[in-house]
Amino acid sequence: MDIREKADELLYKYDLLKLISKYGDAYIVGSYRMGIMTWNDLDFYMDKSGLNAENYYQLASDILKEMLPIHFNGELNIEKGLAFLGFETKISGERWNIDIWWKDTAQINNSIEFAHDIVHLMQERPELKDAVMSIKQELIARRLYGFDKGKKHYHSKEIYDAVFQKGILTTEQFLNHMQTE
Repeated sequence: MDIREKADELLYKYDLLKLISKYGDAYIVGSYRMGIMTWNDLDFYMDKSGLNAENYYQLASDILKEMLPIHFNGELNIEKGLAFLGFETKISGERWNIDIWWKDTAQINNSIEFAHDIVHLMQERPELKDAVMSIKQELIARRLYGFDKGKKHYHSKEIYDAVFQKGILTTEQFLNHMQTE
């Protein structure tokens, strides 16, 4: 079973998507949407137009009961429209990192459009997908990305910007680029 199939198992067999969707429109974003997953990580955006403390805390409670997290954190500031829930779970037998962010409609649409554009670009230029996958995997091996990363580490957006905007194709080029940024 590849990583995408394992993610689908968590989403559908273990009902993660159904659980989250009980509290509003949930959108899977990030590497899952773009087909460039290298580690067990799922990102969701929720439409914050329906954000309220009761739903936020009920979702948090349901996650604690249903997903059996080994790590759990969150932040809620209704006045600033800021809400986040993050957790790790081993409910499927493997460790997964899950992040849920509440965003406005424009931010959600921008993320979906960005993912669509990246997928199209990778279809036209497969070497870019290969570069992203390779850089992510090598950074994981160096503990610079993914689970158990060190204090100094990198985020997906930095990798995507380097590959898709700067044409960086190797880990060494990426690391050199990041030192100059």
